[in-house]
Amino acid sequence: MTVVSISLTLDLLEQIDDLVKKGGYSSRSELLRLAVRESLSQFMLQKIKTGWVIATVTAIYPKELKEINTRLMDIRHEFDEHIHGNMHLHISQDFCLEIYIVEGENLKVLNFVTKIRAIRGIREVRYLMTPIETQHKKNKQF
Repeated sequence: MTVVSISLTLDLLEQIDDLVKKGGYSSRSELLRLAVRESLSQFMLQKIKTGWVIATVTAIYPKELKEINTRLMDIRHEFDEHIHGNMHLHISQDFCLEIYIVEGENLKVLNFVTKIRAIRGIREVRYLMTPIETQHKKNKQF
């Protein structure tokens, strides 16, 4: 293997060391290789122009910004045929968490994610897309 040098803040290095210790990784290198593989996999999936995927999309936003909930509902209705369900949770006194299960063509799902990210006040949007066989498209079952 090739040795690569990276610069990290002390805080980030401490978090990595804690994760290595508590997560059962054999070394920092093992943890960082896994993180790089996962990032590359997500990047490659985003570059796919076609293909059927299923995704979980998670959005976190301040509870005080009630207009965000209205905007999220508008977007959900716009993509209704692709959304199998969603859940709204209060994760603290200050924040709401919205989780969506979305299925469809890769670009359609990415469009859904982009529209949520564009909402002013959204604190974080994360998603995980998994390619699925096209026969699922016809059955619409998991």
